[in-house]
Amino acid sequence: MSLKKPLPGILGIILTFGMVAFAQQPQTPTTTPDVTPKNERLERKERLRERLDGMGGHDKEGFGRHGRANLMQGLNLSEAQREQIRAITQRRLESTKAQREELSRLREKRIAGIFSAEDEARAKALRQEIHAAIEGIRTETAGVLTAEQKARVEELQKERKARLEGRMKERELRNKPQ
Repeated sequence: MSLKKPLPGILGIILTFGMVAFAQQPQTPTTTPDVTPKNERLERKERLRERLDGMGGHDKEGFGRHGRANLMQGLNLSEAQREQIRAITQRRLESTKAQREELSRLREKRIAGIFSAEDEARAKALRQEIHAAIEGIRTETAGVLTAEQKARVEELQKERKARLEGRMKERELRNKPQ
């Protein structure tokens, strides 16, 4: 008797039992069940807030890391001008600290899913107050600058706006369905 005829049948049976045994093994979860995306976002926000608190949210010149710092860099400010602008910025930031903290708490409520219509209205009011303070910084800072420096600020702002518009157009082209 030859073993060649029953060999494929036996191999088929072994393969079938192997697949059944493998399918019955418990699957390991790919994510941990105790960490939800909301918790991860809150933790990331908290870590970011701690980093920013450590830096005071500003670079060594007293300006924000973006925006005004880049505008002020190429203006050849005197030390007296730097001190005046630093004092203006610090005073305005201190005056809006409570609003910024409250707005941060409202953001956390939104992430947690417990954001109400009253919270939305309050957040809008806080953003307007903060925006007004930022405009105050711009106005007061402009009073410190010379005519040449003001012209250079206008020039830099136009360049920045053009770059932003270019990035927005690129983004539109990338996201446009083909």
